[in-house]
Amino acid sequence: MTTGMQFSKQFDASRFPRKLNLGCGWDHRDGYLNIDLNAFHNPDLTGDVCDLAMLPSDYYFEIVAQDVLEHLPRTSTARALCEWNRLLEASGKLHLRIPSLEGLTALFAKRTTFASHRELMQCLFGTQAYTGDFHLTSFTKVLLEGYLRQTGFMLDQLTVRDEWLFEAVAHKVVNIGHDLEAAKTALLKISGEQEFLSKAYEVLLHRRPDSDGESYFARGLASQALTRAQVLHLMEASEEFQTLHGGAEETMSSSPAAAT
Repeated sequence: MTTGMQFSKQFDASRFPRKLNLGCGWDHRDGYLNIDLNAFHNPDLTGDVCDLAMLPSDYYFEIVAQDVLEHLPRTSTARALCEWNRLLEASGKLHLRIPSLEGLTALFAKRTTFASHRELMQCLFGTQAYTGDFHLTSFTKVLLEGYLRQTGFMLDQLTVRDEWLFEAVAHKVVNIGHDLEAAKTALLKISGEQEFLSKAYEVLLHRRPDSDGESYFARGLASQALTRAQVLHLMEASEEFQTLHGGAEETMSSSPAAAT
């Protein structure tokens, strides 16, 4: 395997696995294309995880980004996730590890010695051992799920490690900037009503159905009080849809792909 390969618009992705290990640092993984901004980590590819234009779209089936997002400016969170959405194929998996602000706050309250607080400050702000090893943001469960939904992902699993680290698994539900009308046309062609509702929630709201909403729409469809088109219209008219897709449009306007 070639190490320390520099950024190149002509990078031959076909020579490497279809799994990415972003911001790898010294954690080089077999079976992955290991990418890091710092050449001294000897990654397979040196590059900015927010702009990997040399890599193909809709190509990778897994992305691992452990201890990465907190090192980016807070305002770059959505931009990075949009780029990772571009790289993943449909239903591709995203594995994240990021600090939990809620967990750290609880630990600060629980551990009251000078030594423990000094250690926790490193967890919150990074080791700061070298340039770039600083934490510029942190996350709550609400923020993490919101950012993921806004950038075309659905959160599948969320656990807490060592009381202060979120470990999250999400999957890509839509391409950011996808043709919504085409997606709605495809939804209308789904055969079963239950599958239609589940997929409609996923495509339009980037989440699983809530029981009340799903029951309401299912009753309306069964009684023919609602058509499928009306169900989609009601979802689009919701404040949740407007907030979700309005935010996604803002992130796309500043993303690398949107600027090309």
